[in-house]
Amino acid sequence: MSSSSRRSGKKEALRVLHIAETYPPDYGGGAAIVIQDLCRSLADLGHEVRVLCVDNADGEPYTARVDWDGAVRLDRINLPYFKTQDPDGWRLGLIGWRKHERRIAKVIDWYLSAWKPDLVHYHTARPLGEEALLAIRRSKIPVVAMLHEAWAICPRLMLLSSPKSEPCTGPAPLKCLECIYSHYDGSHWRAGVKLPWRVLKLGIYPVYRLARRTQARRSLDGAVAYSQFMARVHKAHVAGEVRAVQLGLPPALVRRQARQPGQPLRFGFVAGFQPVKGIWHVLDAAASLKQVGLVFELHIWGPNQDGSSDEIAERNLGDRVFLHGMYHSEDIWNIYAKIDVALMATTVCEPFGRVPIEAASVGVPTIAPAIGGITESIRDNIDGLLYTFRDPDHLKHQMRRVLEEPGLVERLARELRRAPDIRNMAAEIEEFYLSMLGRSGRDVPAMKQFAKAAR
Repeated sequence: MSSSSRRSGKKEALRVLHIAETYPPDYGGGAAIVIQDLCRSLADLGHEVRVLCVDNADGEPYTARVDWDGAVRLDRINLPYFKTQDPDGWRLGLIGWRKHERRIAKVIDWYLSAWKPDLVHYHTARPLGEEALLAIRRSKIPVVAMLHEAWAICPRLMLLSSPKSEPCTGPAPLKCLECIYSHYDGSHWRAGVKLPWRVLKLGIYPVYRLARRTQARRSLDGAVAYSQFMARVHKAHVAGEVRAVQLGLPPALVRRQARQPGQPLRFGFVAGFQPVKGIWHVLDAAASLKQVGLVFELHIWGPNQDGSSDEIAERNLGDRVFLHGMYHSEDIWNIYAKIDVALMATTVCEPFGRVPIEAASVGVPTIAPAIGGITESIRDNIDGLLYTFRDPDHLKHQMRRVLEEPGLVERLARELRRAPDIRNMAAEIEEFYLSMLGRSGRDVPAMKQFAKAAR
């Protein structure tokens, strides 16, 4: 944009580069779906949107291939080692990681010399590491972070501190060093006993990464969170504004559908057998409920289901648990339509939890742990049920309630709130971009037109 255009307040499209670890059709959980919805909506508002993301393809590492998602251009950089084996690069050690950083710096410099955006929206791309943000900062391009998780302030990503597996309130040098040199040992004493061996094994590599993470965090000009929880824990550590914006869904999916629970009642779990998603707590609870004679079904979608049949057989759940494999993001709405109660059982500090608002869009209440931002999407005993974090017995209790209390599922479903519209979210983020750049806002109707959807 020319200086005369800036002075006159002329409304022009922005060139926005989104950097992400994963972009559909690659599986990336709820964060990847949010990124795609946001990029499409920003393109619909007239902005030129590109995405730099990580790929696993045949060919030379650090090369890129161009892909398209409608008007959104995707540049997929080939990093097969990081994509499939070591996303954070912890196994490389200091020398290997430094070599990788130099390659990433060249990629970023090359990309920004070929296409210079007005602003970069960084969604966390662990394989690109801290160097991606620092290289952008050297190019003097404003950077906004999207707080899908706590990468900017937490080397362990999900604000669950080691060694005691307790929710963390944010970074501090000694606390972070203990966390990064331990491995959920259960107590400070056990971690201390193992500390000399770990220091010998890891050397100063964790210290280096921690210092680089601090530098990368300080390079941010602002951040966007879709929970008040994430905005609150980041505000003291990001120099610019940290704004909370309600997470939105595509417009065709924001109206709740009236429905009756099936017989037998069908629980649904859409996170597969990922270790931090708590599927074993769910299976243990299901086994206990079956032992007392309760009838239900548990349907599971998502990754890592190879070998899961053994876990199900060990719990005698072959007649209650049904595996459906992976799904495409556009199929998620059909999945929720096939269940009566959604389950979350995350064992980490969840930034928000997309499942409750997705499930609510088709009239399905959710049972989830009371941790992080989840408490903002579920009102306990009003439109869903919360249980004590990492307490499988309390999870079982809440699952038993929906099986035994007449009318409970219907009552929770009647109180579900309408999900905000993704276009409302995109318009708020657009306004945030413009305010950061010191530009005039555009006269788009999205903020007024879809405001009711957020109520």
